[in-house]
Amino acid sequence: MNRSVGSHLHTGGACGGILQTVQSPDRHSDAYAHTAVLQRPTSATPIARTRPLRVLLVEDSVLIRKHLVALLEDSEGVAVCGEVDTEADAVTALRVGRFDAVVVDLQLREGSGFGVLQHLKLYHPDLLAIVLTNSNTAAMRARSLAMGAHHFLDKSSEFERVAELLEGLRGN
Repeated sequence: MNRSVGSHLHTGGACGGILQTVQSPDRHSDAYAHTAVLQRPTSATPIARTRPLRVLLVEDSVLIRKHLVALLEDSEGVAVCGEVDTEADAVTALRVGRFDAVVVDLQLREGSGFGVLQHLKLYHPDLLAIVLTNSNTAAMRARSLAMGAHHFLDKSSEFERVAELLEGLRGN
């Protein structure tokens, strides 16, 4: 059974919400995989300047996610509120969580970042979408931007720009 090994949403501090477990069918077997998701808050959320910017990381590499979390923990007013490693988990997180920005890799463990961008464009066009990838070609850049990405960054040379862009959105 191929279960998502690196997907979870944070519930403490700036991320808020109630952690619950839902059952979703595992694509590779008849068994059910359990995925933790956030229940949407019922009250209105203050604007970004009165609370940290809530970020969803969509990245299949645990090491890269750890580096991103460490980078963003040092950023004032930015909170990583979810980490997922598949397209399906990203779509689920976006449906049930509250985020202000998404950092997405194009190559995921299952699915692709393009599927995440398509979902964002259709259902969450107000969220900042930052592509952070090693697939830094002109064609990938053009496709990502056409699908609604606001920024396209090369992991090997622009990794730190993620924090700068998020801090800029927050107005720091």
